[in-house]
Amino acid sequence: MMAMDANIAVKLAGAARAKGYKVNMFGYGEGVTAVKKGQNPKRFPSVGNDLEAAGKNGVTQAICETCFAARGFERGEEIPSAKVGSLTNDLFKFLSESDRLVTIAR
Repeated sequence: MMAMDANIAVKLAGAARAKGYKVNMFGYGEGVTAVKKGQNPKRFPSVGNDLEAAGKNGVTQAICETCFAARGFERGEEIPSAKVGSLTNDLFKFLSESDRLVTIAR
């Protein structure tokens, strides 16, 4: 079974942008896999393509570098719209700038 958490997060981000909100997304843990370039799921939407489109629409994206490396990814394997960042810099900056926070986790 494939989790659709990332797909739901991207749809929420797109809906918020459509209403004029500034949206920041931060991926950590297994969430970093969403920014892997070249995804080609057979029966599911490509969350990587959806994230790239969201980035072009103004959604700021960053992921945890430690989580990314821990899953065997290297810099350059992420989609262009995603910044490989850190919890201490990017996530905390996003939190300090936010009026609202939505988390999607299991």
